[in-house]
Amino acid sequence: MKTTQYDIGLTFGIDAAKGQYITGYTLGSMYAPKVEVNYQFDISVLRDLMMWWNLTLAGQNNDGMYLFGPTGAGKSSALVNFCALLNIPLYEKTIYEGMEFDVLMGRTEIVSGDTVFCYGVVPKAMGVENQPGILLLNEIDRADEAVLTGLYEVLAGRPLVLDAAGHDVIEAQVGFAFSATGNTNMAGATDDYNNAKQQDMAFVDRFWKVEVHYPSPEIELSVLEKVVPDLSIQLREGMVKVANAVRQLHTEGDNRIPLTMSTRTLLRWAQMTRAYAFLASKGVSPVNYALDRALLNIADRPTKKAITEITFQFLGDTAGGTSNV
Repeated sequence: MKTTQYDIGLTFGIDAAKGQYITGYTLGSMYAPKVEVNYQFDISVLRDLMMWWNLTLAGQNNDGMYLFGPTGAGKSSALVNFCALLNIPLYEKTIYEGMEFDVLMGRTEIVSGDTVFCYGVVPKAMGVENQPGILLLNEIDRADEAVLTGLYEVLAGRPLVLDAAGHDVIEAQVGFAFSATGNTNMAGATDDYNNAKQQDMAFVDRFWKVEVHYPSPEIELSVLEKVVPDLSIQLREGMVKVANAVRQLHTEGDNRIPLTMSTRTLLRWAQMTRAYAFLASKGVSPVNYALDRALLNIADRPTKKAITEITFQFLGDTAGGTSNV
């Protein structure tokens, strides 16, 4: 794969000094993801990703990148858009309960009557098809210990031996990197993520640990302006305030609620409010109607009451009426 240099400021849409470049690939990889429309990077997370990638390509880093944080904070999106803008092949897999190690390695299948071995995301990311890239395992803090133990040799930079493929020995090519996302620091279950498992310290020690927070109000307002510009600025600002208040109530205090409002849910709420704007003529609040369907219909009564009160606090008549939609 042919490398090329990308201007950091132009590529990522950030304020960067002229003459600053980062290495990526020329167009052509079928495994490079597509850019997510209206995505905006957290500068701190982007800085860490760029440093990690540069050191990895230069052969000065063998550690993986672990992004952790609350649901819907944009952990996977950060890596997806980073790879998309630099045309880096991305091999993504989400961990699920009971998943076996062989799912990551590959499996034998019948193709046109012949028995063939089809490689999984790990050997593909290492470059078995001559397109090395970033391996991304989502929800890694839910993985069984046996699955992660099998990745030790890969993380340590040693060859991968695939017995199922006839003892194939796969050496990682330049450009291979390991990344993962999770909701916890891999220390075990929490009140919010009770299916997370404590991972072996030897495995945890092989990663850069970068915490991802929800975007700042300024970033979320900027995204809302792009996605739903026809909603009033007062309504967009109120929605962002509601989202942050719900997050705070979810994480702090003695009366914590079990639900939170991710950026994904915030955008869904705003888009549905616009879509249901016609309800205003029937005396129904599009804001409240959309909020129920974006989030509150799965809430218990105390949680729904708390979020409804927060919504009225910041949106007032906008939530109950229709004039500002």
